[in-house]
Amino acid sequence: MLIKAATFLTKTRLVFVALFVVLLLALPQTDPDYFWHLKAGEYIVTQRALPAGDIFSLTHAGQPWVLHEWLFEAVLFTAFASWGPFGVTLLTALFVMATLGVTFSLTRRLGQSHGVAFALVVCGGCVFAGGWAPRPQIVTYLLFALYLSILAQYKYGGAGRALFALPLLMVVWVNAHGGYVIGIALVFLLTGAEWLGYWFGAERAPARKQRLITLSLVAAATLLASLANPEFVRHWLYPIQVLGMAANQSIQEWQSPDFHTLGPRIYLLLCGVFLLAAIYATPKADFTELLVPGFFLLMGFVARRHVPLAVLTLMPFIALALGRGSTAAWAAAWRGSRLGRSHARASAGGKQLGQAAEGILNWIVLLAIVLVLLACEPWFRANAAKRAEQLPAAAADYVIAHGIVGNMFNGYGDGGYLIYRLGPQRKIFIDGRVDVYGDAFFKEYNDIYFGTDGWKQKFDRFGIDFAILDKDAPIRQLLLAEGSFREAYQDARHCVLLRSVPRNPVH
Repeated sequence: MLIKAATFLTKTRLVFVALFVVLLLALPQTDPDYFWHLKAGEYIVTQRALPAGDIFSLTHAGQPWVLHEWLFEAVLFTAFASWGPFGVTLLTALFVMATLGVTFSLTRRLGQSHGVAFALVVCGGCVFAGGWAPRPQIVTYLLFALYLSILAQYKYGGAGRALFALPLLMVVWVNAHGGYVIGIALVFLLTGAEWLGYWFGAERAPARKQRLITLSLVAAATLLASLANPEFVRHWLYPIQVLGMAANQSIQEWQSPDFHTLGPRIYLLLCGVFLLAAIYATPKADFTELLVPGFFLLMGFVARRHVPLAVLTLMPFIALALGRGSTAAWAAAWRGSRLGRSHARASAGGKQLGQAAEGILNWIVLLAIVLVLLACEPWFRANAAKRAEQLPAAAADYVIAHGIVGNMFNGYGDGGYLIYRLGPQRKIFIDGRVDVYGDAFFKEYNDIYFGTDGWKQKFDRFGIDFAILDKDAPIRQLLLAEGSFREAYQDARHCVLLRSVPRNPVH
């Protein structure tokens, strides 16, 4: 039993367990969108119903709202209600580790190299480390990795039963995140590429055609399964609506990656490795092995929020190409060399003792890592507090303590947090739900916030009673200079403005 326990903790598992502990200590909970997701989940769980319209804003109250993430929001609030902030951290960490675990398993299987798979997953994890937040896209990351693994298993391993899990997973996906459309795209892209390979390839065996027919039927069933949502067919229009909005161009995650930073540079490196490995691989890549990773590679260049999906796709296909190319030849040459044979004999001779000793050493290293991380826990807490300073927490405290009510104006980036702290009793002006507000309203908001194009008339139209703003907001200076508002509260980052001049009723 002691030997089994010792050998259980391999080097790879040691790294994964250590990463899990790091996530439990360091995962941030300061993303503005996280807070409104949590508040929406509270409404869904406590009311046992989905909101019929927008319940959080004064500008779009009651207007239709496509709750494409209601299932994740309900789970998120349940975790929070059960275990507090730690429950949210634990939920997020489990999604992250499951995604990396599925990707590592597929990468190792396709590349037939434990070392290559480990190196790729470490690099890939570094690329989208900034995306590890308690938001619904972590569901998309995991389900995308599962979809890719099941499809690859069907293509290369011949196993077919797991394929029928795709429609079932889609029922979860379509109710948890709008990224479900990526899963549909993956299934149809791979199915189309396989059919191209069949039509233009030399192999026309009836068994292969039957497998492709099965794959096509599952793809169709997956598409139909996406209708199992509260919005039915209307949900299909949601991704098109969001992608077509001009307001997205001003949101950072919808912009192209900044290749001056480390993560995008690693992504660029992975793209180069994939292209080189595909060129020198023998046999050459087929349609699927070029079209599928190529499609997501290009998506990653279009918007940084697509980079994680591109990385999850590139890693297994890089391993596959490397396994067919010079890596396999170098491995064979190493095994055939005198030094390689000597190393193999030495490893075989002390295998049992070596594995047990290595396992015990790994447990010691893990214990040391945990102790060091726990010793650094005050630093993690201080870092989290520093990030939390970016939120208008003290300003919200002031509003609550002084019973301030009425129509509120706020900055776009603070809307999600203010929903969590003040809603739904106090309605916010705007938040990160781009699809709710639309392009026309975003332009109107920007005109008000930056003081351009008739801002005063547009501002007065909403009958604002108080505002929670960043101290550097142009609208703050304009309102104070104009004289109808006074500053009642100010801290290092935010302020609260109260109307000092009575306003006319808005009819």
